[in-house]
Amino acid sequence: MLPRTIRALLLVAATIAPPQARANDSTAELATGGLIFTRSPDIEMRSEDLFISMTEIRVQYRFFNHSSRDVDTQVAFPMPDISFGMDSDIAIPTNDPENILGFSTTVDGSPVAALVERKALLNGIDKTETLKTLNVPLAPRTGQKQDHLSQETWDRLIREGLIEDTPRADGYMTPKWVLKTTYHWQQRFPAGQEVSVSHRYLPSVGGTVPMSASTFLDNPSILQIERSKGLNRFCVDQDFLNSMVRSPNLNWQQNYMEYILVTGANWSGPIREFRLVVDKGAPENLLSFCGHGVRKISPTQFEVRASNFVPSANISLLILKPERADPAAARDADGSQNVADQPCDQLWQQRNSIFKAGGYCFRTPRAIAAFGNAGCKYDNILDVPLSARDRQVVNDIQRIERIKACPR
Repeated sequence: MLPRTIRALLLVAATIAPPQARANDSTAELATGGLIFTRSPDIEMRSEDLFISMTEIRVQYRFFNHSSRDVDTQVAFPMPDISFGMDSDIAIPTNDPENILGFSTTVDGSPVAALVERKALLNGIDKTETLKTLNVPLAPRTGQKQDHLSQETWDRLIREGLIEDTPRADGYMTPKWVLKTTYHWQQRFPAGQEVSVSHRYLPSVGGTVPMSASTFLDNPSILQIERSKGLNRFCVDQDFLNSMVRSPNLNWQQNYMEYILVTGANWSGPIREFRLVVDKGAPENLLSFCGHGVRKISPTQFEVRASNFVPSANISLLILKPERADPAAARDADGSQNVADQPCDQLWQQRNSIFKAGGYCFRTPRAIAAFGNAGCKYDNILDVPLSARDRQVVNDIQRIERIKACPR
């Protein structure tokens, strides 16, 4: 359901934004020190068609070069900044340390081999080369376990303030740096012609363990509502809260995402036609976000359309999934053990067995050693043809892995 009163996209607070799915295209030029985002006065974004769900994000753009000359530029795609903490549970949807969100893009229907720029910043200072020299991965939980690093390396990381001096309970170190990732490619916009750009990736969905409605109501800050500060990040209203209260025997799994929309204002003029479709996943799920003219187009999908649209804020989504009060006590329909009961190693084995059967080509040494890549067909995890049931099982496993903070 949606709040009855839906506000404009004005209420996003970047200072409280957790690491989630968020990105948009922008133009950039490569300069010393990294990418610099610049305006493209000759390039108009004619349309943006954006689809957001908990399992996939798809974006389609149409650009038009109004000038009498070809324009060659760097097109950049910033991924979410990832920061770490002792209690953080970063939702990383793939096992590929070089492409953690399974990003892929096409231009006029042809695949583009985007380059990637990754930086590790500590208090604004670039520590990328230091970490590379020590052979420490920049991405989370990819070889960052204490027993994977020498004591000398571990001590130096602590000494330079790059990690916490105490490892997590699962043995992984806790980095203090922020990981910044940007995909970019050289793009030509022919004079007087339209160019179509599409990309898709797996979202990083933040979340909490299931909680009762009373817990949410007694602690509104959990839903990022700070009434004393006039903050309501997801535009949650009383109708939304009442829907939770009407189901007292259910707990609610909180899922949240954010999509960076404001960089769309970096093109010439407004976006001529903008369309957003949000899929909440299941009819019983609750959905709230800030939007204008939201229209329900299916039992799970909601649409926003706008003409001559100038983005002024990002899109923050809250999806609550109902669960039985004791999900660990439930059994699957065939009587087998519910995934909520399974240890991390078993969850990892089951999830990757499904992708192996679907023909996925594994990237990580652990998965290759366990499953091999004989007969594999798909390098991109989004291309693996899973049945609806297998996709749901994978989604359930990934949710439990996030709750349990399982290493990936």
